[in-house]
Amino acid sequence: MTRKLARIRPLQKRSQESLQRMLDAAEAVLAKHGLEGTTLPRIADKAGMSPANVYRRFRDKDALMEAVFERLAARSSAESTAQFDPESVRPLGIAQFSRKVIGGMIRGFRNNAGLSRSAVQYSELHWEVGFVRKARASEAKSFQTMVDTFMMWRDQIKHPEPDRAVRFAFVMVALVMRELILFERTRTFEDVLAVNDELLSQELPRLFLRYLGVQDET
Repeated sequence: MTRKLARIRPLQKRSQESLQRMLDAAEAVLAKHGLEGTTLPRIADKAGMSPANVYRRFRDKDALMEAVFERLAARSSAESTAQFDPESVRPLGIAQFSRKVIGGMIRGFRNNAGLSRSAVQYSELHWEVGFVRKARASEAKSFQTMVDTFMMWRDQIKHPEPDRAVRFAFVMVALVMRELILFERTRTFEDVLAVNDELLSQELPRLFLRYLGVQDET
C-alpha cells in the first residue's frame, strides 16, 4: 500500500506542475499575441512541451480558455479578499483607501494589459458560455466586497445614495482605464491632453471622491 501511494503522489504532482506550465504559457501567449494569435501549438512551444501533450489536456482552445478563466477568477478572488479586509483598511480612511485602490487598478491594468484585453474580448464573444458567466459572477462578488468595504465610511459620502454612488463611480473609473490602458486609446485624446499613468493616478481619485461628495484634503 505504501509503495502504491508513493507512485501515485509524484504522478499527481507532475500532472499539476505540467498543468501550471501550460496555463503560465497560455497567459504569456495571450498577453503577447492576443486572442486571435493564441493557438495550442504556440502555447506548447512556450511551455516547452509537445503539442500532443497540450491536446491531451485540452481538446481545443475553448477548453484551455476555461482553465485560464478559472485561474484568473481564483486569483482575483484571493486578491480581493486580502485587499478589502475591513479591519486592515479602516485606519486608512476613505480618501487614502480610494487612492490606494485606484492606484492598484491602474498598475493592474497596465501590468496585465495584454492578458486582460484577451479575456475581455473572449468574454464579449462568449457572453453566455457557462464558465464565462461563472467568471462574471466571481467578479461581481469581488465588486460587492469592495462596495461593502466603502460602506464603512457611509457617513462621509454626501451623495444621496452612497451604495449606488460607489458603484457608478467605479464603473466610470474602470471604463476610463479600459479605454486608455487596456485598449490603448490615449492617441484619441493626445491633441487635447497628454494622458499617462501618473496623471490618471492623480486625477481619477479626485474625480472619484468629488463624485461621492467626500472631503479630500489633498
